[in-house]
Amino acid sequence: MDAHPTLSADALIGLVRGEFEQVPDLRTDNTTIALPDALMSGFAMFALKDPSLLAFEARRATDHNLGTIFKIEQVPCDTQLRTILDDVEPTHLRRVYRRVHRELATSGELRRYVFLEGSYLVSLDGTGYFSSKKVHCPACQQKVNAKTGEITYYHQMLGGVIIHPDLPQVLPLMPEPIQRVDGETKNDCERNAAKRFLAHLKADYPHRVFTITEDALSPNAPHIREIRK
Repeated sequence: MDAHPTLSADALIGLVRGEFEQVPDLRTDNTTIALPDALMSGFAMFALKDPSLLAFEARRATDHNLGTIFKIEQVPCDTQLRTILDDVEPTHLRRVYRRVHRELATSGELRRYVFLEGSYLVSLDGTGYFSSKKVHCPACQQKVNAKTGEITYYHQMLGGVIIHPDLPQVLPLMPEPIQRVDGETKNDCERNAAKRFLAHLKADYPHRVFTITEDALSPNAPHIREIRK
């Protein structure tokens, strides 16, 4: 994956940093942590496979790679990181995915992923990434225990990646949040998220053809009509 110079680790990290610098910062002027530093810190935490924000917090004082490799000038503590990133609109991160895919196409690397009749194979699946009985926000989904009335608040998303059976690497696509929107009383669902994901996929990559693979809950007439549309 790193044979082409624009796809080396340093080049890709620089590309991501450059796109993060274009994300609007809607905070007031009296900020101590730059938004690109906070976004890069979140990216670094996952790139380094830290199991939690607390583990990443422990890395701050000793790991110089955060500055030399990820170009982070000021690493926020875990509380600062949560506070800053919570206010970032996820749609502003779509540009990062599009830019990386543009580099993959320009370098010719993307051609290796052509799978079936000139199409790219996209694997879709839902996943949960937050659950709490106390901490919640207006966008949280809610599950009520029928016996006790206890509410569990949670967040999910629909993730999609371009895959190829002969290649170990996958190419992430912008995930779609599964969450309540303002004014809604009902939970969102994976099927609704899939509608939005497919529409964004077509808008982001209008000239590509995709073959969609999903789990056994998805082969139903309404969903197939959405895919064909």
